[in-house]
Amino acid sequence: MPSGDATATAPVSVDPEQTLPVQDQDADLTLPLPDRPQAAPRPAHLTLGGSFSRNRARFVPGDILNDRYRVVGLLGRGGMGEVYRAEDLKLDQEVALKFLPRGLEQDPSRLHLFLNEVRTARQVTHPNVCRVYDVDEFGGQHFLSMEYVDGEDLATSLQRTGRLPEERAVPVARQICAGLAAAHEQGILHRDLKPANVMIDGRGQVKLTDFGLAGLAAGLGAEDARAGTPAYMSPEQTSGREVTVRSDIYGLGLVLYEIFTGRPPFRADSAAEYRTLHNESLPSSPTQHVPGLDPAVERAIMGCLDKDPARRPASALAVSAALPGGDPLAAALAAGETP
Repeated sequence: MPSGDATATAPVSVDPEQTLPVQDQDADLTLPLPDRPQAAPRPAHLTLGGSFSRNRARFVPGDILNDRYRVVGLLGRGGMGEVYRAEDLKLDQEVALKFLPRGLEQDPSRLHLFLNEVRTARQVTHPNVCRVYDVDEFGGQHFLSMEYVDGEDLATSLQRTGRLPEERAVPVARQICAGLAAAHEQGILHRDLKPANVMIDGRGQVKLTDFGLAGLAAGLGAEDARAGTPAYMSPEQTSGREVTVRSDIYGLGLVLYEIFTGRPPFRADSAAEYRTLHNESLPSSPTQHVPGLDPAVERAIMGCLDKDPARRPASALAVSAALPGGDPLAAALAAGETP
């Protein structure tokens, strides 16, 4: 993200995958570098965390955190912080370490909400949900230990290859629905479902990630309805209204639209513009971009994107059943309809 002193002569487009509070677009997100004296080269067994740098990973391969995690390498940087591939020496398995925003420990209420969210997320065991193993702290910064997925996120895949062909898109869509339904059964809302939070491994297995973490990335409490990514937020989220299962269903519709068409349903240059589009505009028909697309796909997607939450499908299972090859009767029952 550009620093606050950058000068622009034209509007700066909002990254569709960027997570931020929609009513605080201009916040300065620059992270201060911690002061520390010059030190000798770090030993392989780390005792103190290195300084944060936009251009350099905080940890390098071989670093050991808390006598438990051996860093293998940097996987990437996200809205919350860095993500590392590591070996859990206690459980003898590969994991992903997702570092959370600095200062979390300075906000007891926010930390409490986060820990509750993690405890609940740990209860979800489903093939299409990325497992959360533990929460730990190193150098004053909290991090999650999570299931390592050897693959790429859906956002990267779509950027690389474009839309998925229907015969591949339908199975991927069903897996997303299954993972989302499993979380909803445990009372967990995602609040930030988007292609970047959908991992696909080399076998085509889908894993949903980052349940309930949108508020942390945005600097908000986990229960704050405004938390999320503007391009993938429901109308009720953009206005701070109650977030429910059907809010996640709207996000599901946005993701499915992109899977089947290769493009997001809305494009905007600001969070405010996204808010207007989500509340007042209908996306173009998917078949306009993909002639010959199965009508069942279009009906399922557009049903998810209804502006009125009460008119959206009642569950992710209803969406799955409405896709080609699904059971129309099961779809109607799951949606709370009388056939």
